[in-house]
Amino acid sequence: MKDKRFYSILILLVIIQGSLFAQDPVALSDEPGAWSYGYLNDANTKMYGQNFGMTPKEMADFKVKMDNLVEVLHHNPVMANPRGFDAAVESRPIYPADFKKHTENYGYIGEINFRLPTWFESKGRKYKQTIEPPRTTVYFNNISILRHSAFNVVPVGNDSRASDKVNDICRPMVIKELAPGVILYDYAIVFTNPGKQLYLPCTVGEAYSRLMAYYEQAAKAEPLYAMFLDPLKEEYPRLTPGQLSSPAYFGGSTGITYEKTPDPLMLFNNDFFNRSMPKTAVQAIVFPINADYFRNPSDFYPTDVGFLRIYQFLHSLDTNAISEVLD
Repeated sequence: MKDKRFYSILILLVIIQGSLFAQDPVALSDEPGAWSYGYLNDANTKMYGQNFGMTPKEMADFKVKMDNLVEVLHHNPVMANPRGFDAAVESRPIYPADFKKHTENYGYIGEINFRLPTWFESKGRKYKQTIEPPRTTVYFNNISILRHSAFNVVPVGNDSRASDKVNDICRPMVIKELAPGVILYDYAIVFTNPGKQLYLPCTVGEAYSRLMAYYEQAAKAEPLYAMFLDPLKEEYPRLTPGQLSSPAYFGGSTGITYEKTPDPLMLFNNDFFNRSMPKTAVQAIVFPINADYFRNPSDFYPTDVGFLRIYQFLHSLDTNAISEVLD
């Protein structure tokens, strides 16, 4: 009797579980979606404009530039005919809290957000997933997010000069050039005018000098830092003049080597911006990316429609049309 009761309960649980799985939401990947675009003319936007010191004319001119890029991106095949999602697009100037701390900053920064609420069906009812939907962002002139520091040190006390010099030693992680002035990095797609350089050459000697200067300062304040300084001071005298003048690469026991690897070290270009141009000028367009960019379309789950559409969107950018938005 007990065995029969056990098997009856087991069968009931299987039926209930199957019923629950049958009710899981189904992504409607072919559902026609809608496009909407708006400029956020709210209190935050006004505050950001005031922080920048933007005049009403500059605000209007900068808005036109963002509108122009949005229009270009609206013609992207994914955004021109949304399927399985709605494209909710918003733009505004944005003032990062640490804007003045980064000496490389010059022009106004614009932000264009693409939110992709995805369509689902459950129990015969269609609905959009609007809570934390997949999103991607495009920036004007926001190059600080591209400082891909190789060592990521923190300031010692109130003096950040030594740490800033170390954090300017970057691993650009260039994947390839997509078009003249358009570079695919491991973490972003960046549009600049051809010939503009976000990163400058760095020699082994320069990298060692910056790193040792920082740890010498840090060790005076906190002796524990000597454990990082000592290996540098031991290795540096062993390097020949030719090795010190060679291009630096990431690797070796200290993180700096003259031996060629696919991972060069370069210096962040703090003089990237042409400061003779108006601050409304668009000198860089940045599309941040993540690991999803390097996946295969087949890697996405059926419910990942929004993330798949972002992947398709970023892989079908019209580089010529986007580059024309640059000043």
